[in-house]
Amino acid sequence: MRMLLELAWRDLRGAGRTLWVLCACLALGVALIAASGGVYRQVGDALLADTRALFGGDVEVRTRAPLSEDTRAWMNAHGTVSRMVEMRTMLMGDGGDAQLVELQAVDAVYPLVGRVELEPTGRLTTVLAPRAGVHGIAIDPLVASRLGLTVGDSIEVGFTAMQVRAITLRQPDRSLRADWRGPPVLILDAALSDTGLLAPGARPEYHYRVVTDRPPDAWREAFVAAHPDSEAELRTFTERNARLGEVLGQLGSGVLLIGFSALFIGGLGVFNSVQAWLQGKLGTLATLRAVGLRDGQLAAMVLLQVGMLAGAASLAGVIVGGALALVGTGVIGERLPLSASAAALIAPLALAWCFGVLTALTFALPALGRALSVSPAALFRGLAGTRTHLPARWRTLTAASGLALTALVVVAMPDARFGAGFILALLVMLALLEALVRGLRALARRLADHPALAGRFAARLALSGLYRRDSPLRPTLLSLGSAMTLLVASTLVVLALLQTIDETVPENASALVFYDIAPTQREGFETLLREAPSLQRHALAPLVLGRLARVGDAVLADSEDARRRMEARDEHKMSHLQDNFDDVVLREGAWWPQDYDGPPVVAMEDREAEQLGLAVGDRLTFDIGGRNLQAELVAIYGQRRFQSRLWLEAIFPDGVLDPFVTRYVGMAWMSPDDALATQNRIAAAQPNVVTVRTAALLTEARTLLGSAAAGLAAIGAVTLAASLLVLVSVVTANRLRQVYLATLLHTLGARLSAIRASLHLEYLLLALLTSSFASLAGGVLATALLRLRIGLEGDIAWWPGALVAVIVATGALALGAHWLMRQLRMSPASLLRAS
Repeated sequence: MRMLLELAWRDLRGAGRTLWVLCACLALGVALIAASGGVYRQVGDALLADTRALFGGDVEVRTRAPLSEDTRAWMNAHGTVSRMVEMRTMLMGDGGDAQLVELQAVDAVYPLVGRVELEPTGRLTTVLAPRAGVHGIAIDPLVASRLGLTVGDSIEVGFTAMQVRAITLRQPDRSLRADWRGPPVLILDAALSDTGLLAPGARPEYHYRVVTDRPPDAWREAFVAAHPDSEAELRTFTERNARLGEVLGQLGSGVLLIGFSALFIGGLGVFNSVQAWLQGKLGTLATLRAVGLRDGQLAAMVLLQVGMLAGAASLAGVIVGGALALVGTGVIGERLPLSASAAALIAPLALAWCFGVLTALTFALPALGRALSVSPAALFRGLAGTRTHLPARWRTLTAASGLALTALVVVAMPDARFGAGFILALLVMLALLEALVRGLRALARRLADHPALAGRFAARLALSGLYRRDSPLRPTLLSLGSAMTLLVASTLVVLALLQTIDETVPENASALVFYDIAPTQREGFETLLREAPSLQRHALAPLVLGRLARVGDAVLADSEDARRRMEARDEHKMSHLQDNFDDVVLREGAWWPQDYDGPPVVAMEDREAEQLGLAVGDRLTFDIGGRNLQAELVAIYGQRRFQSRLWLEAIFPDGVLDPFVTRYVGMAWMSPDDALATQNRIAAAQPNVVTVRTAALLTEARTLLGSAAAGLAAIGAVTLAASLLVLVSVVTANRLRQVYLATLLHTLGARLSAIRASLHLEYLLLALLTSSFASLAGGVLATALLRLRIGLEGDIAWWPGALVAVIVATGALALGAHWLMRQLRMSPASLLRAS
């Protein structure tokens, strides 16, 4: 072994520079896996470790009205309780600008888990306590940034003035959707009544967080048993932990899949690079075998060399990926409660290194087996005209290494289903690709023999380059085609989302959306709205909150199905159809006529219907404020995800909900400038009315999509770089054969210009086939993602992805053809000597 190590090291020092493609391919793939795995591990560990803090305790009891004294006494006897009253409202700055916020009125023991970090530092209750009759407020940094507020400024919350006492640097239970729903601001619960926001028709949410020594599920069961008639919704942090873990697992698996794809592409570069390297070592291999070195020792030496390079390249990839993971975690930490930790990176980085080394060995074994399958005499003559095969023992070794790599992929995935699906999809893709390659080769052979090409030497020579045994068609399609498939899919997804935001939404969406308009405020609200000079139209619709109590004769609260029992406590948003106010899409059944005046009927959202197993024709009973409303289910609808404003769970004919109306929602169409002025005007006169500007949402959406596009572009660049390296390895591996054939043809009288024309045409055909493959596969993948996962409807244009594929494939293969052309500028004698 010592002799083999010394021999392997000396040989690498002398001729290992030709394996730079192997090192680069592995480093890129490993860096992507290390970066994605490292970010996932740090984010996942931080969030899952702080789930109790994010949740606010062990159990949360959520109601629309304060709990009774008896219920509070029972809760205090079975744990430590903190109450937060939460409601969305408009906050007014000194300059008259309004900002949607999540007002959170907390008690003296908040937070039960974790701590609130303020700037300037201080205890929350002390900082927010009244001074000279003025209540204090702690604002989120996002609010401070948008309104230009600093500590000491005066702001208006509801109908009272408050003083900014602190900026909230860290709030343990800050919602992950706070930037969209509304940044949180903190006041003491004693200050809430002075705001005047708890007027009739208001929609405060009462959150009672509980810390208990009992298991959260057992505490919830005990609460339900003690208060069977309570309408409170109960959630536990274990449920939140499981759901958060599931979502993080799906996201992490999706990102890691891209990393594994890049590493697989890099493996092709390893195969071609090792193959080209071994072709250049035929003399060395033949000499070593001739002087008595056994095949096993020779194979061990080559594998040691591959292992050395793979270990070093993977280590470089791990270092780069780890650095990227720390930077990425720091960026994410600006929005989420987490910090970068080098210790959390040890496991994912070690795993990424193992992937790199094992991938190198798996893809190097076939090339080595083929090289050693040739006799020493054939090695001296060269492999140019010699057929190679993979002996059975090398196939067994390759299969064992591949199975080990497959098992590692499945184990490494946060969601094993993603790993199994990736392996299955890879096998299906390889099978389809093999069938495609065989079909293209047969077609190229037929075209080359077609009478129409008689006398067209360059065209026939180019077509022969597609069906020869050493044709670069398969590795080019597999490597460059796979990378460009990801690139095309990413391009189409980002462009489709941007197009939806920039065209579809502004064309159909209103400039302002309003919530929580009390019936007594309706007339004054519409007067304020009409002051906008550019107002085109507006619409108001009732919003009623209720619960589904019965399906037929079955009482949901008494059901043996846990999901149905939970649904009985779930509050639904309901409204009238009113010319399809929320622009929903019919899935099953049929809408009622516009002038319908019969018994009550209802349409339910598809998600709710699926959870409860509802079908058109079911008889439903709703509990609305203690009164029952029976209706027949006649339709099931779906939400337009980019156009829905209310996310209604139930829709009734006009007039059915009139006896239950306590608030209205609305929309208004006007210019963006008037929308901002109208928002501020309504917030000043009716601060309880929540207004959302479509332009602000679009800005947030574009920012989010811009970040996503940047991430996808970076991933696409890495996979594309790996594919270009594979292309380099393909050209290098086939260079000797192509130069040899070109030499023979030139020596037999073929003009060098004709040979160059045939090579250009061959690479042009490869570019056409590769871009077609990537355009089709990427279009299908993007369409599936947009339709099934994102819910985007409408036609999706594939031509931008096809254009990207054509440009990238043509450019990449043109560079390969140009490099090969430079090799053909030598004299025939030099070419023969080189061959």
